[in-house]
Amino acid sequence: MTYALIRQLSGEASLLSQRAAILAYAGERDMVIESEFIDFEPGDRPLREREPFQDFLHSLEAGDEVVAERIEILGRAMEEVIVVINCMLSRGITLHIASHRLRVDREIGLARILPLIVQMGEESGKQQPRASRPGRPKGRRSASKFDAYLPAIMAGLKAGRSVSALARELGVSRSSLKDYIESRNLKKILDDAWLEEAKKRYRKEAAYEPELACTLAASPDANGSSDN
Repeated sequence: MTYALIRQLSGEASLLSQRAAILAYAGERDMVIESEFIDFEPGDRPLREREPFQDFLHSLEAGDEVVAERIEILGRAMEEVIVVINCMLSRGITLHIASHRLRVDREIGLARILPLIVQMGEESGKQQPRASRPGRPKGRRSASKFDAYLPAIMAGLKAGRSVSALARELGVSRSSLKDYIESRNLKKILDDAWLEEAKKRYRKEAAYEPELACTLAASPDANGSSDN
């Protein structure tokens, strides 16, 4: 089955606009949207409290495909998004992010969608209280010309290319690219240790709440067993 995943968010991301973007994406790829799930939970509702969405997630089967208009549909924070994506990929479900023309499956893994997770982390500064002094709110960074190269940069770093080699390939200044990579913590994000820390943060947050049956806390073995 191919599902459209829609969620009511603030701003311009209305249900109708999301549906239109999903259908346009599907049309470009000769995909047929066979069913639709709409998550009416508020945008600030934590993942563990989105029971209808959890039920939808657990109802998916290997070979199913899910198309969402943007990554924020999955969760309000990076850790939640990682949990949802890991759950999908570990069970053989393919995820499409229509606004970025992105298809992610088990073979590709989290690496393909890491640039969007990075960008989501950048946007988290918008959630913080605005400082009393004028200027950009603390925690936010201005847009960079390198944002357009983010997928290529992430792929290059993952492949072990040096900053100098990447700069030559992209035709940009090495020092500027180095500053961009460091300011966005891109090398840290590609490190498995960062992902493990994200898992720990999520598990601590959900420690006293019912957890999703499919989470990063689960054992990755074929039997689906866990420590619980």
